[in-house]
Amino acid sequence: MCIFLPDALDGLPGLVDMIASQPADFLEKHLPEEKIDVREFRVPKFKLSFHDSVVAILKKLGLQLSFSDQADLSDMVEDDESGLPLVLNDVIHKAVIEVTEEGTIAAAVSIEEMLFGGCNFMRPPPPRVDFVADHPFAYLIVEETTGAVVFAGHVLDPSIES
Repeated sequence: MCIFLPDALDGLPGLVDMIASQPADFLEKHLPEEKIDVREFRVPKFKLSFHDSVVAILKKLGLQLSFSDQADLSDMVEDDESGLPLVLNDVIHKAVIEVTEEGTIAAAVSIEEMLFGGCNFMRPPPPRVDFVADHPFAYLIVEETTGAVVFAGHVLDPSIES
């Protein structure tokens, strides 16, 4: 989990814009290459969830045919002998992330509803820093081998416990 805490108390919108405008190399540019010695480290406990249909997003990204009457996804399931084509009706996505003293738990699932009929050198150690997430921040959960971002979000009010 990577937490990005803007310097300014109201700096989250600018930070989110920066992350969105540099999706390919934001992490590469902003993650330290070596361990940083932190004096005080405080991150609030939080639990966030998202649950909604993502059909509009998928259609906007160009996935149109699967949701039309011309779609036929019947080769993806056993033949029910109805003779009707199988089309995609809805895609529901749910994601939950919880950060506690013990660590981070994150999970996501998407449900599809189908219907019939449709180089290294020694440097002096960096100075110790404090990391106190007491104002809005962004977070990314990154799969370390591939660098793929599997979760992204932000916390607007760290003082609110859920």
